[in-house]
Amino acid sequence: MVVKLTKAKKFRVSQPILKNDLFKSLAKLKLSKKIAVAVSGGPDSLALTILLNEYAIQNNIELNALSIDHGLRKSSSSELSWLSSELKKKKIKHRILEWKNPKPRSNILSEARNKRYELLIKECERINAKYLFTGHHFDDQVENILLRMIRGSGIKGLGSLQEKFKFNKHKTIICRPLLKYTKKSLISFLANEDQKYILDPTNYNDSFDRSRVRKVTQHLINEGLDDLRLKKTIKNLKDANNSINYLLNTSIKKFLSVNEYGLFSISLKLFKSLPEEIKFRSMSKILKLAGNGKYLPRSKNIQNLLEYTEKNNQKKFTIAGCVLEIRENKMIILPEVSRNLFEQKIKAKNFIWREIYKVSMKTDYAKGLVLRYLGSDGKDMLPKKYKDKLKLLKHEHASSYLSIWKQKQLVAVPGIGFSDKKVKNINKYELTDIYELLEETRV
Repeated sequence: MVVKLTKAKKFRVSQPILKNDLFKSLAKLKLSKKIAVAVSGGPDSLALTILLNEYAIQNNIELNALSIDHGLRKSSSSELSWLSSELKKKKIKHRILEWKNPKPRSNILSEARNKRYELLIKECERINAKYLFTGHHFDDQVENILLRMIRGSGIKGLGSLQEKFKFNKHKTIICRPLLKYTKKSLISFLANEDQKYILDPTNYNDSFDRSRVRKVTQHLINEGLDDLRLKKTIKNLKDANNSINYLLNTSIKKFLSVNEYGLFSISLKLFKSLPEEIKFRSMSKILKLAGNGKYLPRSKNIQNLLEYTEKNNQKKFTIAGCVLEIRENKMIILPEVSRNLFEQKIKAKNFIWREIYKVSMKTDYAKGLVLRYLGSDGKDMLPKKYKDKLKLLKHEHASSYLSIWKQKQLVAVPGIGFSDKKVKNINKYELTDIYELLEETRV
């Protein structure tokens, strides 16, 4: 299949790309020896790749260009082949990553986005690149705001794209350095470079929400919603969101407590007095952490939960991989152990389990050990004196205690002092800073 290329045109734009401006922002990041950029061959990512390459050469940094072949279009392979040849001319390292798994029948764009980030971040971790750059620009921010308005998003959603963030629980930092530049300015830059680019036909397919919103955006611009006004609106939304984040971070420490066994306890008296937005965001983050979820719980489920907390009736129920108990003006939250024991093979002396525990093993720890929640089966295996200890100390949530296993044999429950003498295993364990994990950052 022949690749359809587009020749960039020069535009008179309000904010042309200034290398010095962009390079100053890159300098503030104090980039390490290796960085990565996601590039598709479209004007946005290709312009960014060329700019990053120039900066990398000037600062003795290795740039790795990464592309994803989703296999969703017949032309994708030939397009990426053309892109590889273009990047080779510029002596830019390029690797194509493939999405080989069967594709979902619904919600394909969302799934493709998640898979794209997973593949890109995995490669960044492999090559030890701390930063992954993407070509999101000002127009993308506008489209995001309109899409989220349609879907009924709150201030957080309308605050649009973050300049820096981490995807799920990965260490790689995703950067979007072009958010203040328009698509026209990027195309104009490519024209100056005499660089052709690829246009993805799905961008103009009206079966996708974003494509339809893109056309609406152009109409709004024609009606006077210019770059300056849009940028002011986005800034106001981000300022409002940052204010909410500040209140969220200070409030969580007041109403949430976590004991040494990782049990989350919320004071409903303090929690109920907070603004709705703070309650919604904090509960979403707490449930995601406690339930070890990849994504935030559904908004509808959180809203239903908040409505129920107002009643203050004693109740036990499950949501987002967590078990919740409301009693005596408190809400207790623990992982739903009956469905997921969160097993992890122990392969190092020091490691972090489920983001929550710092675990330190003895130097001579036995191979083949597994860290998991105790569960009901583990409780049944405990010697009688430890079962009695649990009852005496009223450790009714012991199923969610950290435990160590060798195959199907329970060998240790550090929280209650149980340990098989034949196996030297754990040295110590302690909770990580839970409040730091729950913090919202400025955007």
